[in-house]
Amino acid sequence: MADRKLIDGLKIGREDSYRHLVEQHGSRLLQTCCLILKDRQEAEDVVQETFIRVFKGIHEFKGNSSLYTWLYRIAVNISRDRLRKSEDLLPLEEELIVGDDLESKIVVEIDREILRTSLYKLSLVYREVLVLYYFKDFSIKEISEILGDSEGTIKSRLSRGRKLLGESLLRGGMLDE
Repeated sequence: MADRKLIDGLKIGREDSYRHLVEQHGSRLLQTCCLILKDRQEAEDVVQETFIRVFKGIHEFKGNSSLYTWLYRIAVNISRDRLRKSEDLLPLEEELIVGDDLESKIVVEIDREILRTSLYKLSLVYREVLVLYYFKDFSIKEISEILGDSEGTIKSRLSRGRKLLGESLLRGGMLDE
C-alpha cells in the first residue's frame, strides 16, 4: 500500500490501514526501540504508544517527510522521554543464534554480547545515530529528520559514535567517553 493511500485510509479510520501500518512497521520499530532502550518490554510499550499517537495525530501529519520517518521520529522521542525517566533499564533479551557447531555459536554470542554491551554504554546521542544508520539503514538526511538535528550534527555524532564504539570494542567492551 503506497504511503498516500495508507495515510488517506488512516485519516478516514479504515481498520485495514491501521493493521497494514502496524504489520509494515511494527517489528522494525520494536528492534530500533530495543536497541535504544535496552529493554524489550519497555520497547514494546514505546511501539504501542507510538502507534496510538500516530492514530490520534494522523490528521496533523503534513507530509513534509515520509510516513516511515515520521513514525521513527515519534518512537525515538518517546524513547528519549522514557530514558530521561529511568536510567536503570534491563538488558535486551537474547536472540537466536544460528551456527554450525557449539563453538561457533559461543564465539558469535560473545561477539554479539560485546557489541551490544559496548553499544549500550554509549551515550544516547551516539547510540541513536548508530542504531538508525547501521541497524535500520536510514540515510543521514532521514536521521536528521527523525532526530530533528542538522545533517552536520548527525555526521559528527556518527563519526564520534563509530570512534567510541570501535575503541570500546578494541578494549573488550570498556568505554572511556
